[in-house]
Amino acid sequence: MIRNKIVKDDIIVRKSILHILNSGSGQIGLATNLIDMGPDLFDMIRDNVFKVLDNDERISCKLDKNTSVAKAIENLKETNDQSFIDTTRNLAEQLFDIMCDSVQIPSADLLCASFQVDGNIYLALLKMNYHSTFVHYQNKDDVTDIVKQNVIQSGKLTEAVIFDLSGKKDVYLVQKKYEMLNGEKCNYLSERFLICMAGLPPKKKFQILNKVINDINNHYPEDGIAKRLDMKSRLREEFSENQAFKVNEIGDKLFGNHQGKKQEFDEKIERYDMQYDTFTVAKENTVKRLEYQMLETDTGIEIKIPMEEYNMKDNVEIIEESGGGSTIIIKNIESVKIK
Repeated sequence: MIRNKIVKDDIIVRKSILHILNSGSGQIGLATNLIDMGPDLFDMIRDNVFKVLDNDERISCKLDKNTSVAKAIENLKETNDQSFIDTTRNLAEQLFDIMCDSVQIPSADLLCASFQVDGNIYLALLKMNYHSTFVHYQNKDDVTDIVKQNVIQSGKLTEAVIFDLSGKKDVYLVQKKYEMLNGEKCNYLSERFLICMAGLPPKKKFQILNKVINDINNHYPEDGIAKRLDMKSRLREEFSENQAFKVNEIGDKLFGNHQGKKQEFDEKIERYDMQYDTFTVAKENTVKRLEYQMLETDTGIEIKIPMEEYNMKDNVEIIEESGGGSTIIIKNIESVKIK
């Protein structure tokens, strides 16, 4: 199992092969040879594998041993080059057949690579999607033209699958939904290729947790601004102390003294099957909204207060009015920058 925190240098690329999945033209090119990797390709593969693993949109699932993909992985002998070639050809063919059942799934080069982390070996299927661009063309008679061609998209991969070969059950993936020919929009990598039930990625789980807490706070305006803002401050403290979100504990600590709020929290969290979840995030940017208190008044005025300033209480004062309104005083302003 991949640990939460790895660094790029932990990844050792072992071997790779490239299959061409041009579903747009109905053509598949299955390689019969491993790639002779130089340092540039080694670094490119390692960079892409790291971006998949160090990604809060990454999700996990487990293979059902009765599926064709699971059987292919079970039969893989990674140390045997021919077994590696045959298995990746098999997986590429299965994936290509599914891609041809949609006009929206982009064609791609499927870069398959085995790699090692902490002594465990993994197989990565990196789907390097195409996009169309224009390039110049010149023939031997100096006739020039502008032609359209497919090139691999740059940047972070949006589609990739990584198999843990140690237990041959754990799978990590990033994926996108596409519409199939029958009109169904689905996560075809997990639902049709792997045929597994994939959970929510950490980024989505945090968004749900944060929204549920904010919604509950907004349902009780009579509590006043200060008390409602304290809930977000306490959520940040929970994460800082545990470096994880323990959903059930957070519900108890934030709303345990109020039956109505706790019931609403439990019901909303249960809709996403997150009531017993403990999850963490890999990127600080995923939980960046915990660094600020964000308010919007009924007249549309937006206020953004750094959490450190709010918690110190030195420069921000909130006065609850007896009539139900609130006054926010920002003190000790030496300079103002217009943004």
